[in-house]
Amino acid sequence: MKKTIASAAVSLLLACGAADANTLDYLRDFNPREDFNKKNFYIGLQAANGDIDGVGEAGDDVGTLNGTLGFFFKWGISLEARIGLGSDQPASLFQDPVSRYAAGMLRYHYTWNDNIMAYASAGAGIRLHSDDVDADSTAGIAAAFGLNLFGTKRTALNVEYSYMGGGDTASSMGIGFHHYFGKY
Repeated sequence: MKKTIASAAVSLLLACGAADANTLDYLRDFNPREDFNKKNFYIGLQAANGDIDGVGEAGDDVGTLNGTLGFFFKWGISLEARIGLGSDQPASLFQDPVSRYAAGMLRYHYTWNDNIMAYASAGAGIRLHSDDVDADSTAGIAAAFGLNLFGTKRTALNVEYSYMGGGDTASSMGIGFHHYFGKY
């Protein structure tokens, strides 16, 4: 299952990037002085319900809170950083989460009629699992597939499935928002 999800994410990103030949030319000619602009940033916040190996009893749901900071280049390509917290007890989500993660991802999105955006992200991440007895970390591939439904030109309702592999896998399905500081 891990290899299937990873293969699908990488294939989708490569296929979408190859569909627009200008993307590689732009990335090669990217000039930070001219192309770096605060309007290219976006942020997101999401509450999710997931399953994290090693957290809770088998089949128990884990509540997670995820934050995203992204930089939009052009032609649907973004670079984003994600952080998250997870716990099987809502009271401990902020005080003492049992799982924390961080990931770096490359994202491709496609927009229809300026109000619906579908995206796929792939990258790598690390997750720290801790409890009262010990702590361990695992690194692996990270992937996300989502949909943004824009209510305004810059803010969208976000629905997303995310996956992080490694020694212990984590997956979640959540809802939140994305805010773009400029045109996406």
